[in-house]
Amino acid sequence: MINILNIGFSNAVSIGNTLEDLEYPYKLITKKSELQDGILILPGVGSIGNFKKDMNKANWEEFIIDYHKSGNKLIGICLGFQALTKFSEESGGTKCMNILKKDIQTNYFDKVKRKSHTSWKNFSISKNFLEINNWAPIYKRSKKKSLSGRVFYNHSFAVEHKSKSSIQISGHNNFSGLIVNKNAMGIQFHPEKSQNFGKELFRFIL
Repeated sequence: MINILNIGFSNAVSIGNTLEDLEYPYKLITKKSELQDGILILPGVGSIGNFKKDMNKANWEEFIIDYHKSGNKLIGICLGFQALTKFSEESGGTKCMNILKKDIQTNYFDKVKRKSHTSWKNFSISKNFLEINNWAPIYKRSKKKSLSGRVFYNHSFAVEHKSKSSIQISGHNNFSGLIVNKNAMGIQFHPEKSQNFGKELFRFIL
């Protein structure tokens, strides 16, 4: 089952609508008792401070960490990706869940002007990349060996990291557009807003 955390982070419903178009089984989760084994998607639009506040109301962070340790997959999208890092500069400095590779931080994307990054960028991913980083899609609906297209970004903070487990934001080599590590995936762009390519990406990774 694909679970989507739906506790007020605005893009949960649009992710669900995209999965419905693709005929994937999914549930919008508002309570821990509703969560099923499989995949949990952490969406997010807004600030990490408010995200943390809403998560802590029902102790979601510890629950999500245990869910991942049990062998289930996590996919963080935009703010949800940043929540999987160790620390964010946003909201005066915020400690995050530290589920991705050790010591990854979320920093200002534009350190000088500190403006938001809203843009379409080129993006490519291969099955070889997923295999090297031990990500095995559950539903395996895509027969393609690789995907290339354009994706939609809308963020002010980004994950500053570069390694074999990271695909960089096009034109911004220090920042990651996607990271995979131990059944956890972080995606900085919005697949649900990236039109047909976003749908193809969901088929590729789910």
